[in-house]
Amino acid sequence: MESEVKHHKQTSRFDGDTLKVKCPICGKEIIYSKDNPFRPFCSERCKLIDLGAWANEERTVAGRTVNEDEDADLLNDPNLPKRFNKEDKQLF
Repeated sequence: MESEVKHHKQTSRFDGDTLKVKCPICGKEIIYSKDNPFRPFCSERCKLIDLGAWANEERTVAGRTVNEDEDADLLNDPNLPKRFNKEDKQLF
């Protein structure tokens, strides 16, 4: 199932001493306050939509590509300690 998550550009403004921001998911303007447990989102629903997008890898943080086998050669390093299975009397 393919989901479509829209991400609104984060905009903010001060209204007197109050900071108002737009929810990054739905765009609703909210007061950015420690009293809002979902900030910067307007609701738990929008917070969970965003979390789901991260979990589905629809959002990522830029970085180098990881080669999952880059440490495989270390498994055969003779300087690493070997574990001994006492029941089978074998190294593993």
